Amino acid sequence: MKALGFGLALMLVATAAWSQDQQPPATDAFRVSWQQETDPVTRRIEGRVHNDSRFRVTDVRLQVDGLDAGSRSVGRTYAWALGDIAPGEDTSFVTEAVPGAVTYQINVISYDVVSGPMAREAR
Repeated sequence: MKALGFGLALMLVATAAWSQDQQPPATDAFRVSWQQETDPVTRRIEGRVHNDSRFRVTDVRLQVDGLDAGSRSVGRTYAWALGDIAPGEDTSFVTEAVPGAVTYQINVISYDVVSGPMAREAR
């Protein structure tokens, strides 16, 4: 009976240690860069999302806040990054420009983890 209790305790400790290594990345694990197209007919924002985490992610959703010259909000829209983003890699996104905006603040607001780190890092 003692062996069973010890085995169960060992499994719980191992599971807790594994789950600590598997914590999904915070939204600040992503870097967003963008540029506004200058075409007067189809005004849009094109950009890239870089994944600085150790996780492959997908369904990355961006919040695009349009700001005026005084850094006040003039509108908001949302965009999706294209496809999965492997650790250390990036992908693109495109969205319509916000009317009246001269600059933008763009942030990752959600994502889904596809897979975690393939190998444990040396400690």
